[in-house]
Amino acid sequence: MPGLGIGVAHAEAGNPLTDRFSVSLGTFLLDTETDIRVDGAAGNGTEFDAERTLGLDDSDRFRVDGYWRFADRHRLRVLYFDTSRSARQVIDTELRVGDVVFPLQAELESTFETRVAELAYEYAFLKRDNYEVAATIGVHDLRFELDLSATRTGSGQPLSLQRTANANGPLPVIGLRGTWRLNDRFYLDAQAQYFRISLDPYDGRLEDYMASVVWQAFKHVALGVGYNEFVTRIDVSDDDFDGRLRWKYGGVRIFLTGSF
Repeated sequence: MPGLGIGVAHAEAGNPLTDRFSVSLGTFLLDTETDIRVDGAAGNGTEFDAERTLGLDDSDRFRVDGYWRFADRHRLRVLYFDTSRSARQVIDTELRVGDVVFPLQAELESTFETRVAELAYEYAFLKRDNYEVAATIGVHDLRFELDLSATRTGSGQPLSLQRTANANGPLPVIGLRGTWRLNDRFYLDAQAQYFRISLDPYDGRLEDYMASVVWQAFKHVALGVGYNEFVTRIDVSDDDFDGRLRWKYGGVRIFLTGSF
C-alpha cells in the first residue's frame, strides 16, 4: 500500500531520502551555560552560574546519531552524548546548596555530569524526489548530577562539606525535521523540537534546534558540519533534586556518516 506510505522504500546508500540505515559519529564543540539552584528544607538555595562560580570549562564531546527507515515515510531515530566536567576553585561567594552552606573562600571541588539520550519516531508527511518534511515525536532522557565537596578554605583551614544533587527523567518532545538533497553530493538537514511540561515533579520547557550540511564523499560515507542548540529550563521537586535548573548547550558538530 505505497499510497499510505507504509511500503518499504527501495534503499539507496548515500541518498538521505531513501537509505535504510544511517549512523553518524562525531565531536561536539560545546559552549555551555548552566544555572542551578538546589533548595534545602527551608527552600533558600543559592542560584549560581556553574561555569563562572565553579570554574567549569566547556568541553568537546563524542556524539552518536542514527536512524532506521523501516518504511518509505517512517523512521526511528536515536541520539546519545554525555559530558563530564570537573574543576577545583576557591569560590568568591557563599554558596548554599540544599542544606549545606559552602562559605566564602572555600576551596570547592566540583563535578557536573550530563547525559542526553533520545528516541524519536518520524513520519514524512511531505515527500518528493529531492526533499522531505517529517513530523517527529520522541522522548529526551536527561540526566544531571552535581557533586560538590570542600576540604579546606583558600587559606588552608580544614573543612568537611559535601553535597550531591541529581535529576533524571524522560521529557517528551514534538517537532519538525526537513531534508533537502541539493544534488548527488550535498544535502541539508534541519530540525526544530519543542515541548512544555507541567507534570510532577517537573515544570518547565525544552527546545532543540539543529541544522547541518553534508557532503556525500563516497557511496556509503559522508562528512558533515552543523550547529545544534539545546535549552532546557526546569523546576524540579523530588528527593534528589529540589530546585531549578537551566541548562543550555550549543556548538558546532563535525561528524562522519555511514549509510546503508
